[in-house]
Amino acid sequence: MTSYLMQDHELRISDILSYAARHHGDLNVSSVDEDGQFRVQSYHQTKERADQLTSRLLDEGLKPQSCIASLALNTRRHLELYYGVTGAGHILHTINPRFDPHQIQFTVDQAKDAIVFFDPAFTAQAVEIAAKSPFVQSFVCLCEKADLPDASLPGLTDYESYISNAPKNRLLPERSERDGAFLCYTSGTTGDPKGVLYAHRSCMIHALAAGGPGNFNIAPQDVVLPCASMYHATAWALPLITPMNGARLVLPGARLDGASLLDLCIQEGVTLAWGVPTIWKTVLDEARKQNRKLPALKRIYIGGSAVPPELKRSFRDELDVEIVQVWGMTETSPLGVIATPSAKVSAMQPEDRNELLTAKQGRIPFGVELTVRDEAENDLPHDGKTSGNLMIRGPWIVNQYFGHNTPATDEHGWFDTGDVATIDADGFMQITDRTKDIIKSGGEWISSIVLENTAVEHPAIANAAAIGLAHPKWDERPLLVFTPIGDAKVTAEDIIQFMSSRLPKWWVPEAAVERSDLPLTATGKIDKKVLRRDYENFYK
Repeated sequence: MTSYLMQDHELRISDILSYAARHHGDLNVSSVDEDGQFRVQSYHQTKERADQLTSRLLDEGLKPQSCIASLALNTRRHLELYYGVTGAGHILHTINPRFDPHQIQFTVDQAKDAIVFFDPAFTAQAVEIAAKSPFVQSFVCLCEKADLPDASLPGLTDYESYISNAPKNRLLPERSERDGAFLCYTSGTTGDPKGVLYAHRSCMIHALAAGGPGNFNIAPQDVVLPCASMYHATAWALPLITPMNGARLVLPGARLDGASLLDLCIQEGVTLAWGVPTIWKTVLDEARKQNRKLPALKRIYIGGSAVPPELKRSFRDELDVEIVQVWGMTETSPLGVIATPSAKVSAMQPEDRNELLTAKQGRIPFGVELTVRDEAENDLPHDGKTSGNLMIRGPWIVNQYFGHNTPATDEHGWFDTGDVATIDADGFMQITDRTKDIIKSGGEWISSIVLENTAVEHPAIANAAAIGLAHPKWDERPLLVFTPIGDAKVTAEDIIQFMSSRLPKWWVPEAAVERSDLPLTATGKIDKKVLRRDYENFYK
């Protein structure tokens, strides 16, 4: 009977880079390195260096599936860690350097990291880890010997010396596709961060699905720029998807300001890019300032927060670049939905199609199941109108948090995302709020997302956050906290009047407060926990 079945091959991440080196090994990986210098190496060279790292790690004598940490930005050496660590049968724990010291320490302690690889810019964090984590055997700085920082760290060496004498071709140990590959932590806005352990199998299935035509649609002719961080949910898996699809990869390092990204996009002929709205707003502002275009750029995929409609319109009308909204979480590897048009949506009138794809986070890709439920856990209709708690399941969705003893899912495998959403009959999902962010005023629900998107439509507003605060009459009322664009002069009264012309009267905040900047979480989202604390007595 088994002779009629297909061949049984393990799905392993190292096979991606082997394929890339074998079939398009001359394609370049461009990188703004840890020292700020721009360097280029081929996929073939990347594989050789990743193989050397694998060999060196095997000589360390660590037990299989040990956690090895990276404290690094989007660079070629971090890319080598992706493949070298997992190739050795270990788990790459991508530390988020924007976590506060307690959060970093919590993740290192839970993972029991054996080795920490770090960018020179994160030497201070490495020193803190060394002081509190005696189980870390050694620290490797992602640099050349001449750039090694002067720091007291156990076993400190530079990356180039670490891999220099290791062989490039070595027989790898047998390992299962169900072994852990990447350990990624949530931002921990309501407590300690939670670890999500991605498997080789789940990563490969996710990469195969995400790169396809209905999703990211990465082709061999593309040049891919991930401004999403490699330390957060594997940067939408682009370090895996891009070489898998024979496309070029451009890694921006620390240069995420508008001028640098504009230059990099033009210099490298970037066709597809990823990142959060705030990053691409700075690129748009710089393009306007310099009166420059982005002739090669076709699409920008934006996740992390809702895409402001004005940002999408401006990129389309001024730069002929399409913004595609995506939604996901650390727990979803991270692709959950993507706002690409179905055949039915493609047949709509342009204005109707654009309105739908702007309003909704996206449609459900193959491999993901979504549903919405009420508080009694009853399934709600997928009618595009009825909001409920958003539930998700699939082969690249978390089952149990790392270090926890109980599943994160219910008995049927559904994971509660913490979002409130609608799903329509065609599989398009729209986030109406986060469970903890929705505002209940006078017994009625107000969407903070709608308030924020409306506020940033104002031509003088760069960013805005709506929070619910205790109110003596209405239980809660929204407060809008905003930052103006540059030196733009705008008053709270201007904003309230602007929103009053576009929203139901009872939705409109009674007040607005200007701030020079908005607090951000470690994953770049607005930290509403801080805002609620800062303004908790505003209406009392």
